[in-house]
Amino acid sequence: MKVVTYIGTYTDATETGIHILETDTETGAFRFVGVVRGMINATYLVCSETRPVLYAVQGIMASGLTSPAGYVAAYRISDATLTLLNRKPVTLTVPCHISLDAAETALAFAEYAHAVSGFCDLTPDGAFADTPPVTVTHAGSGPDAHRQDKAHAHCVRITPDGKCLCIADLGLDRVLAYDWPHRRNGLSPVADLTITTAPGAGPRHLVFHPNGRFAFLLNELNNTLTAYRYTGDAFIPLHTRSTLPSDFHAFSKAAALKCSGDGRRLLASNRGHDSIAAFDVDPDSGRLDLLAISRLAGAGPRDFAFIPGEAFILAGHETSNTICSYAYDAATGRLEPACGPQAIHRPVCIVFGRPVSERIDTPCGSRVS
Repeated sequence: MKVVTYIGTYTDATETGIHILETDTETGAFRFVGVVRGMINATYLVCSETRPVLYAVQGIMASGLTSPAGYVAAYRISDATLTLLNRKPVTLTVPCHISLDAAETALAFAEYAHAVSGFCDLTPDGAFADTPPVTVTHAGSGPDAHRQDKAHAHCVRITPDGKCLCIADLGLDRVLAYDWPHRRNGLSPVADLTITTAPGAGPRHLVFHPNGRFAFLLNELNNTLTAYRYTGDAFIPLHTRSTLPSDFHAFSKAAALKCSGDGRRLLASNRGHDSIAAFDVDPDSGRLDLLAISRLAGAGPRDFAFIPGEAFILAGHETSNTICSYAYDAATGRLEPACGPQAIHRPVCIVFGRPVSERIDTPCGSRVS
């Protein structure tokens, strides 16, 4: 089976934006079929599971501004063509993360520079509603003077039970929770669900286990992964594991965190060590055990994703400006290069869309409206 694949990138040195690929789920092979141009830093994407819509963050230059303002955009998907539905301004700079609630009635966003997070309502066709975004701004700092000089929201997730919006703030060493069912009245803190990490840990990405009973938090600055039991009323810390080999002491920072569809494996990427660590997950206790740490064929793995079927993953190496697919052994957690590396400028987000009914003939590098 072949699936449409979307790659979000920085556009600081190019005119390109969202790259579109066709990926073979049985071999890990991929080929470029197009690119959406005319946008700034479409660095994070999310694909609707119920509608043919792709959401992206991006910057728009406005009169009087010296840097692009932060927007979210909704695109209608038709094979390899993306057609803009609408855009909505949300923050002073481009958000770094977005996610959908389970009912896909709202898109949540987090912005790093000014720690502004919130959500936008969606219409039944997946476009942004006319209502203004609802936001909350964090303030404070952490012990790392360079990276935690102030608050830095880095990830937004809605709890599986729909009770809270969780915002991982790298600058504060906290994950802050806000009431989700009553969100249209403003985002009210839920203090009992606050997660406080080790000082200087720098929480970056939060994911929930498919059974909804556990949460896993990847801490960028100290390269650790912490498991929590989620009860609906609290996050109870279970244990913390390093994502790096015990004998590695050079510079590295954790980046992306992904859970397998069956909930038995958790993978985390390391930028510096340039690897992906695979953990076994006990679905009854939430226990994490390291299986393997696989070196990659490129530098700076900012993001990666399981290719549908989960026999392969596709990784973006931001520092070396390449992407590569890797054969994934679920039993051992090991990765081996399968296809690539192939050049692409600063890839930072990878998402998969729907199966391709027939070969996509849009030439690589063409403009896709």
